[in-house]
Amino acid sequence: MTLTLPPQVEEAARRVQALLEEAKARGLILEYRLDRFSGEPFPGVGGLAFYRKGAPEEAIDALEEAFLDIEDALGVGVAVILVPGEREA
Repeated sequence: MTLTLPPQVEEAARRVQALLEEAKARGLILEYRLDRFSGEPFPGVGGLAFYRKGAPEEAIDALEEAFLDIEDALGVGVAVILVPGEREA
């Protein structure tokens, strides 16, 4: 059985991935993993992203704010946990 996700979940995942890829290209994010969820408590995108140690706090805050903007715009949850990585980019 194939799980059909709401279109807003797919759009949120696409936007979050684009943000993370951009941050990775800038050397801020080392690696990440995303999952898509269709169910309770609400549909959304979750994941884990490792950022380089010593990354500017403002850059991490801006990324978190961008996730919240996507969440608000699409009405789905966006829970990507940002943690310092063990290695340098």
